[in-house]
Amino acid sequence: MKAALSNVLFRLRNDFQLSMISVLGAIGVLAILPFSLLRFWQGNPVAGTADLLVASAICGSALYAWRSGKLDRAGVIIALCNTAGSLAVEVLLGKPGLYWMYVAMLANFFIVGRNIAVSLALAGIALAQFIPGAFDDPVQRASVITTQLLVALFAFIFAHRTAIQHQMLERLATHDALTGARNRRALEQELDIAMATGARQMRPSALLLLDLDHFKQVNDRYGHEAGDQVLCQFVDLIHAHTRAGDRLFRYGGEEFVLLLENTGIAGAQAAFAKLQALVHARLRIQQMPVTISAGAAALHPGETREQWLARADAALYRAKQNGRDRLEIAD
Repeated sequence: MKAALSNVLFRLRNDFQLSMISVLGAIGVLAILPFSLLRFWQGNPVAGTADLLVASAICGSALYAWRSGKLDRAGVIIALCNTAGSLAVEVLLGKPGLYWMYVAMLANFFIVGRNIAVSLALAGIALAQFIPGAFDDPVQRASVITTQLLVALFAFIFAHRTAIQHQMLERLATHDALTGARNRRALEQELDIAMATGARQMRPSALLLLDLDHFKQVNDRYGHEAGDQVLCQFVDLIHAHTRAGDRLFRYGGEEFVLLLENTGIAGAQAAFAKLQALVHARLRIQQMPVTISAGAAALHPGETREQWLARADAALYRAKQNGRDRLEIAD
């Protein structure tokens, strides 16, 4: 029980969309459902039924999100329910129902993408104009439309800025600040994904553990700034001449890991030969040639991430011992 509760809290803390869907599910029970009961008690079964359907759809979608993990689909369902429910309340209650449109618009920006939320907001505002008795006069109609459009605009700006900041934070958390390559934290996550995919689809994967030879001499002779430039140029070279699905990670100071999915040892050897030739031809520091050593390891069934990396590291060590500027294959 304690472990299950800890897992729930972890998911809520680390998944904003899931936490917002959960909040709306709770609102469906604690806020909308009481209104449904109140409508029935007041002798308005139609409005009570509408509230009950909206509350049930929102709660059901929240449970679906938890069980299936398909947050985008659940979010769209809830957003549609929010918009349709607010319009239904306007139809049934008239002017008092106008206020629910503001709540629906704001909530939608937290659970679905900005474009979908804007589309639903504009659709809701437009459809509300055809509800008889919703407005007393043209001035009130214009005031409501203006305020609803402003709420949608401000919500869009907030969601847009939040998305940009989230992308920046995510990049800082998963990418090396100097070179732009993915960092060690991202490496662990991507290796786990590659291993799970390989086990499920019987698809090969290989690692190239790359090391810039005698890099300490570069720093000692030309300075750390020059060494940083070499690292950045090396990363740019790899990004420009590898497949879109290949992923590069900075593993240590001058060590990098290239993850090659759907590739065996033969493919890793070909990739290294291409990179080695490019480094020989294009990477220099004041006429001093730069070379790379590498260890290649194909993923073995059932091995751990640590074992896979350790085999590649052992192969890299042999490459250094055997003269550098070469590739060694892991056992």
